[in-house]
Order: sequence, then C-alpha cells, then structure tokens
Amino acid sequence: MTALSADRPSTDPKDDLFGHAPFAKSLADSICRYPGSDGLVLALYGPWGSGKSTVLSYVSHYLDQQPNGDRPAVVTFNPWWFSGQENLARAFLGQLQAVLPTKSDKFKKLGDLLGDFAEGVGGLIDLSGMTGGAAGKFGKLIGMVTKRKPKDVPALKSQISKTLKEAGKRILVVIDDIDRLTPEETRQLFTVIKALADFPNVVYLLAFDRDVAAQAIEQQSGLPGERYLEKIIQVPFELPPVDRVALRAALFKRLDEVLGDTPEGSLDQSYWTNVYHDGIDPLIQVPRDVVRLTNTLAVTYPAVRGEVNPVDFIALESLRVFLPALYDVVRTNPDRFSGHSRDDRYEGDRKTAQAFHEQWINEIPEAFRASTQALLERIFPKIGQMGYGSDWLAEWRRNLRASHPDVFPIYFRLTVPPGAIRRSEMLTLLNLAASPSDFGNALVQAKEKRRPDGMSRARALLERLMDHVEKDIPDAQISSVIQALFDVGDALIDSRDERGMFDFGNVSRASRPVYHLLKRLTVDQRVAVLEAAIRSGSAVAVQLWLLQALDEAVTKAMESSESTLLGADEVERLKAAWLDRVRTMSGEANFLHHPELPRLLAIWRRWANDAEVRAWCDRTTASDEGLLSFLPRFLQHTRSQTVGDWAVRLQPRLNPTWLETYIDTAACADRLRILQRNDKAPTGAQEAVSQYLTEFEMLQAGKNPDGIGAFDD
Repeated sequence: MTALSADRPSTDPKDDLFGHAPFAKSLADSICRYPGSDGLVLALYGPWGSGKSTVLSYVSHYLDQQPNGDRPAVVTFNPWWFSGQENLARAFLGQLQAVLPTKSDKFKKLGDLLGDFAEGVGGLIDLSGMTGGAAGKFGKLIGMVTKRKPKDVPALKSQISKTLKEAGKRILVVIDDIDRLTPEETRQLFTVIKALADFPNVVYLLAFDRDVAAQAIEQQSGLPGERYLEKIIQVPFELPPVDRVALRAALFKRLDEVLGDTPEGSLDQSYWTNVYHDGIDPLIQVPRDVVRLTNTLAVTYPAVRGEVNPVDFIALESLRVFLPALYDVVRTNPDRFSGHSRDDRYEGDRKTAQAFHEQWINEIPEAFRASTQALLERIFPKIGQMGYGSDWLAEWRRNLRASHPDVFPIYFRLTVPPGAIRRSEMLTLLNLAASPSDFGNALVQAKEKRRPDGMSRARALLERLMDHVEKDIPDAQISSVIQALFDVGDALIDSRDERGMFDFGNVSRASRPVYHLLKRLTVDQRVAVLEAAIRSGSAVAVQLWLLQALDEAVTKAMESSESTLLGADEVERLKAAWLDRVRTMSGEANFLHHPELPRLLAIWRRWANDAEVRAWCDRTTASDEGLLSFLPRFLQHTRSQTVGDWAVRLQPRLNPTWLETYIDTAACADRLRILQRNDKAPTGAQEAVSQYLTEFEMLQAGKNPDGIGAFDD
C-alpha cells in the first residue's frame, strides 16, 4: 500500500513544491536585518492549509544559515499543544523560561526572572485593560490570588527588559496554529502577546488565518476583530497564493505515487483532462487539499484497483473529501445518477428528476456550483442535457464507469460485491482467447462456481463478455472465440441461471457474442468461420440460436432493402451443416439427455423431414429405459395463482398432443400405465409419467389440458 503523506510542514526548501522558499528567505533576511531593538510583531496571514507552517519551517532553515552573530535565538510556541488549559499565558512564559537559557549564556539570568514573572502574571490577563489608555504598555494585569508572597510584576518586567537589552541578542518567538484555538483561547493569546510585545530585542512571528482570528475575537469580546489585530500586528505579510501550476504539479506527482500501479490502458487521458478541469481543479485550493485528497485515495483506492475507472474514482473521492454532503446525495441515490437517460420516460418522472437535481445543485457552495455540476454531468451522463440510451451501457461497464448501475456500488462500498466478476477475471478469460480449448474450459469451470444468489459465474462471465466483443478481442482471435462458444456453449446451460420465464438463458448469452463478433469479420470470412465451428463443435443449441437469428434476418430482408450479415444461400449452407452435426450427435447416448432436446427435435424436423426425426424417436423410445428418459425432457411447469390467494402454485404439464409427431402417444400411454403399476418408473421420471397419463385421460374424456382453468380443481 502506498505510504500516506503526513500532514506536516516541509522543513527543507529543496523539497519546496509550491514556491514558498523564496518568500521564506526574504522574510528570514528581513528579521535578521531589522535595525532597531524595540519589540516587533510580525504576522503571516494565510487560509488554513495554505502552507503557513511550511513557510515558518523554511524561515527557521534560512535563519540557521546566517552567521552566528546575526542569527536570532528562536523560540517556538504552539498554543494548540496547550489548548484546554486555563493558564495559556503561563504556558507561553514557561516556554520562554525553558528555551532561552539553553540558547545563550547571556540568557541564563532569565530563567528565574521569567518563572517569577509567570507566577505573578498568573493565567489571566484582562482584555479590557489592553484596549484603554495603557495600549502599548504592559497594561492591567490581574494576579492570581495565592498564598505565596506577591510578586512585583512591573519590577520583574523591568528586570527582564534590562537583561534582554544587555544581552544584545535578538530573540524570534514563532507562534503557529493560532487559528486552531477556541475563541476564548485566541483572545487570551493575543492579550498575552499585546502585553509582552514591548520586550526589547524580541520579534514575534505569528502565523494564522486573519479572518478566523478576527471572528474569534469579536465572538468572545464583542470588539472589532480587525481593528484589534491592527493594534497588535506591526508588520503584516500575506502568504503569497500558491501558483496554480505548482499546485497541480504537486497533485499530479502525488496521484502518480498513489495510483501509479493502475492497470495499463485503464486511464483515458482525454477523459481525465476533461473531468479534472470540469470540477476537480476548482476544489484544490491550498497545499493541504493535495494532502487530504491523496491520503484518502491511498487508503481507499487499493481495495478497488482494477475494478473501478480511476478517473471516476478520483472525482467521487474528491467530492467525499471536499463536498461530503453532495457525496452522500450521490451515494444514496444510485437510480438518480447511474443508468441511461431514457430511464425517466414519463413526464412525471422527468419533472421529479429535474426537481431532485435542482435541489442538490442549489445546495452546493456558489463558488463550486457550476464546476461541480459540470463534473457530475460528465461522470453521470444520464443527468446531462444530451440523451444517452441503453446502447451506452456496455461501453460504460467495459470502462468500469460509475454511470453503469452494476459498477456504481463498488465506488461507495469500496469493495467488489460478493459474486461479482472482477476485472482481473475478465482479463484472464480474454487472455485465453487464442486457444478455443482453454477459453472454453475456463467457462465450463466457471459454471461450477456459484454466486451468493445461486447463479453460476459462467452466466456473469458471458454477460460481461458482451462488453468486450467490440474492441478487446483481437481480429486474429475472433474465430477461436466463436469456435469455443460453439463447442462448450451447451455445457453452460443451467436451470439455476434462469430466473423466470423472461430470462434469456445461457444459450442466448453464449450466442450473442458470436453474433456481434461476426460483424467484425469480412463478408467472405463469415460463412467459413461459422461452418468450421459448427462442424467441429458440440453446442448445437447455441449454434441453433444463432442460425435462427440469421435465418430470421434473411427472411425479413426479402421484404425490405436491409442488408444482412449472411446471404440466404449461405444461411442454408450453415443449416445443412448444423443438420449434419445433429445427425452425428443423435447417435450418441448423451443427445437424449440434452436440456434443449424438444427445441432441437422441432428444428431438426422443420429443416429436414418428419420421417427422419420420427425414426430417431422410435429407436430411442423402443426400450422402457429410453421412453422413461425421453418423456421428462418435455415436462414443463407453469405458475398459477388463485384470486385472493397469496400462494403461487407450480403446475406440472405434459400434454401428449405435444409429442404426436414423435411417438405413438396411445401406445406409450399403455406402456406407462404398466410401468407405473409395477413401480418401474425411476424417481426422476415419476412426475413426467404421472402427468402424461393424467393429461392423456383428460384428452380421452374430451377435456383440453391446455384450456383455461383446466387444472383449477
């Protein structure tokens, strides 16, 4: 995992990414060259996260480079460390007491003096006393009532001032993180600084957000914050704004470290450029924004690397960091953002969607409103002005875009849903495309692996394969993939993969990639590739699905001027090849157990002749074992529900009239009665035998088993 970037200031100017070093050097030189010995208060203003602490570190670095005689003694005080303590003034003086004697022998006397002075000052300095006629002087100090001997605070201050003057060495007191204090602590700190600002040879360098500090003073005291600061700060500096080019360069450098092992080819540079300038760039205002975003990505991206589009992920994580309320709106409304724009087909749906989107747009801070709206419209095309139909879904899923409903949850769960096909699995399958046997075996093995919902991984792989047939299978490997699907496709048939009467089934899922790959072959290649795959393959049901689609297209084309993938003569040639393959396979024992046997027999009969199919059926059912294997292939189950009843009933169906072209239904009924009476029907055939006889008797009684309400009783 990529190391996190600590949110600490840079300390060495050679690591300067934002152009802070030249400004810090000028500031350090100014401190050293200050000609007077009077106390001086400098302020470095800048918004939170803009690099103030880094500038202070660089100032310290450049001061260390000065000759010893010009170098001030630096005392660093961070009031945030003492936040929550009553005696902030005492903590500040304690820091001076602890540090100064170690900086120079000339400050040895200050230790006890500062200790007594801190005790005398106590923890409270009255702000009102600092705003009256005593401005610029020590002002009114309220000593802490203690049992100790009272201290002569003015005398102590005088002694400290004398010692500092005699030492002749400048002291730089650096105070950072003032804008992190509570309003009361902010007021207290500035009161301390104002009270002590006139110590000779002491220069204060304060770093804070001027607006935050001014508001804190006003909130706590009711005094005008800006005016109050002006009375304390003698030389203000505004931190120069970070150059946008430098800020972007720092972000891109860090992104490359965090996302550098993103799978090759998954970063669309054109898309990244548009998304970045649409809405990410405006959100990156200060150096700390770079750290916050890239640290977040360093934690969240590894879990979904290769399963999300890196551009969309960076964009959505940017919202999570900088606009968390909007991020939650997107996260909790997948149907409003993912999918295609034709989802909202009715006027009421469109109006509701428009109102929803107007609401979150208006809640974005105005400075980011237009850019963020543009960003989300690019990530989620559905919400934009242009229409994007369902034909875009395959492309979005192929590119792992957040706009695809199946991929959307991964961005917010930060994990691939259980049972979902990972990008790496899909790429592994595609890498086998040059070998029909390896490609086919991978699909067959996937059929044995179940998802949490009970469906096979083969179903999911076939569906995902459709996202890649247009661009990710090389031309030279098209025939190999077709051959593989025409050979193992029928082995992927699984009733558990079919959910209801409207499910297409794996026969369709294995055939559709072939149909679309066919479009990529030249006209003179198509028939040869298909015929070779049919004659060498065993998936006659998958082959049949494709041939029926091609045959239907040719029939329709006769009534119009539409072009087709194959001509009528070529389709007839393929149908003949399929019939040859079926005849060959019908001599194998497994053909009788094919899950699509009724459909295969029906088309065999239609494309060849009745006698040929009837002869096979007669041979197959001549034995009782054959009959009991043949019959269950035609058993169906329909769903029925009585009005007012919650329960759904599965009704078995096997109408003998369905089999009249294949067998002697009456003779078979006689045989089945004997087998049933003698309990010779195996468990797997008992339901089919019972239902066949039931419906045979209904027909004998003049009742149509296919009629409405035939089984209501």
